[in-house]
Amino acid sequence: GGLFVINSSLAQVTPATLGLLFSQTNYGGTARIRAIGEANTALGGDLSSITSNPAGLGFYNRSEISISPIGGFNSNTATYLDATMSTSSSAFGLANVGVVLNSKRPDNIPGAWKGGTFGFSYNRQNDFSNKIVYQGTNIDNDYLDFVLDFANSNDAEQGDYYLVDLPYETYLTNDFSVDSNGDTTYNVWDTFVEFASPDTPVDQQEIIETSGSINKWGISYGGNVNDRFYFGFSLGVMSVRYKNEKTYAEMRYPESILDNYTLYEKQDISGTGVNGTFGIVVRPINKLTIGVSYVTPTSFTITDKYETSMRSLWNESALDFYGDDPGFTGDQNSAKQPDDWNYSLVTPMRLNTGLAFFFNKNGFISADVEWVDYSNIKLTFDQGGLNDGNAEIQDKYRSVINYRLGGEFRTGDFRIRAGYNYLNNPLKDTEEVNRAKSTYSAGFGYRKKKFYIDLAALFTTYEGVRIPYIIYEDQGIGPTPVADIKYNSTRIVLSAGFFF
Repeated sequence: GGLFVINSSLAQVTPATLGLLFSQTNYGGTARIRAIGEANTALGGDLSSITSNPAGLGFYNRSEISISPIGGFNSNTATYLDATMSTSSSAFGLANVGVVLNSKRPDNIPGAWKGGTFGFSYNRQNDFSNKIVYQGTNIDNDYLDFVLDFANSNDAEQGDYYLVDLPYETYLTNDFSVDSNGDTTYNVWDTFVEFASPDTPVDQQEIIETSGSINKWGISYGGNVNDRFYFGFSLGVMSVRYKNEKTYAEMRYPESILDNYTLYEKQDISGTGVNGTFGIVVRPINKLTIGVSYVTPTSFTITDKYETSMRSLWNESALDFYGDDPGFTGDQNSAKQPDDWNYSLVTPMRLNTGLAFFFNKNGFISADVEWVDYSNIKLTFDQGGLNDGNAEIQDKYRSVINYRLGGEFRTGDFRIRAGYNYLNNPLKDTEEVNRAKSTYSAGFGYRKKKFYIDLAALFTTYEGVRIPYIIYEDQGIGPTPVADIKYNSTRIVLSAGFFF
């Protein structure tokens, strides 16, 4: 349980935080739809409808097959203790692949029913590939301050928490048995390492690398009634893979008995889930369509694996200090066996409404509004005693309105597109960093009777913080250090499709 309680100091992301991470997804899709900000609730005739609003499949009057690779890079900036560092990384994968099979009613057969279309697709809805590095010099406090405060405040003993055990097993801390009035014996934790100060500064650095994605396999059907009313439904099977690796290090000044120590942590999460999507589109007039879609809550089964280790490197003066300890060397290592956690996660439902206005055959403008209540994220653990994560969700998260806007201009066989996608801040405490995400997109396409090629460029920006450890203010050793992070990612999506 301590692994979840002490999430601010360990790499392991808490289930409550993962619930938000896995809930803040995009609908993804082809380059065409991504270029218009994914504002396609009221649109049709695109493979992306399988995920966002299957009623859009009712617009098809022929079959189609398409594939959409994606690639790009991340460029992030972290400011920590007045020092700023930039980091870049790359990411590549498959954004979307799918096929739609149309069954059109012959024109010479009268009736309101115009036919229907089945759709099958693979779609990437979230990409976790990223890298952050921050560093700075701390003269107020260090990681051992936090470890000792936690150990002494919780009367910790060896074997209670990885947080306490690892520094102890690498000689960074020690415990002393204290007798109180001859009645009670308890532990007092301390260290022989000099604390951070202007005369004994500590250089701190952390490298955070994440990878993985959320993918959806969907099967859908959309129908067309009199070219005025379209309906659809789909079943989605979700897969999630998330890896989080962190390396936190502190380097001491040259005269210290300790040269440096490093904390290594790795979290590997995998899971599967299922959801459903239902939608309609109506065309009251030829130039206007109105769409509504409902995505049910997604029920995930999650396996969470966590492992950690620590290494300390000592200067020769430490060998004299520990000279009577046959177990001490200048290179101390300690590792813990991986822990496995299994739990269920239910992400909230999503309700979308959209409008699309068409300028005859010259293009269109489309706008979507989405409602999501992140406080409805639910956790259920196979192991008892950890369900306080639901209370954390209720305290921290709120319902939001997300927005998507885009348009397309047509000239001959060419298309020019632009869009904007805004995922609102899910946190109740708006005084904290604003975790809203903005994605700006643009693209173009070339379409002929039998094939098309579309290209989209997306730029996403948002902010976050990283707290390596907590310092309680009454200790008088300075504030908790915080890294302010600005995330930027650029993605290029290329779609190629054929009609048949």
